[in-house]
Amino acid sequence: MRDLREWRPPVGGQELADYETDVLAGFVLARASAGLADSTIRADTSHLETIRAWLGRPLWEMTPTDADAYFGKALRSAPSSTRTNRAGTLTVFFQYLELRHRAELHNLTGRVVECPLDEMNRPRKAVDPQFADPAQRGGSRAAVRRMAGGSGVLPEIRAGRTELRGGPVGRGCRVTDQRGPDAGLG
Repeated sequence: MRDLREWRPPVGGQELADYETDVLAGFVLARASAGLADSTIRADTSHLETIRAWLGRPLWEMTPTDADAYFGKALRSAPSSTRTNRAGTLTVFFQYLELRHRAELHNLTGRVVECPLDEMNRPRKAVDPQFADPAQRGGSRAAVRRMAGGSGVLPEIRAGRTELRGGPVGRGCRVTDQRGPDAGLG
């Protein structure tokens, strides 16, 4: 039994560059099929191209040491949101590489694809989106109606002070006086 890699011709520079372009195009299509907005996909692509230009070689060759240098030195003075967004995009790109191109990249380059960001060098700001309760931020009545389960019972929204008891279960009861109905009101 022989190893089939012996019979493969070595990958040339142009072939690897073409493959890199195909991988990035596939990433864009995957993000579009996931329903992301065009502006988000453009931002992701821009982040990847910026990191690629700094690195000077394909992104799948980026090591944790390279990531340390990029996020710790090159982006040291950049806003934390820039570091976080680029780290998030890089992480998603490596997830894409690991899911769809791991075997082929190993066959072409001999490298095992692994995200260069880990718990030691990942920017500390949360990458995952944080969703707020629209009623607590003075959200639209339609959003509050959806939260109320479509019952038609809407809480009264006042600037910055809306309380929903138990979310949809409380059906939007507004607390007007916390002392109770018979607490000297009369």
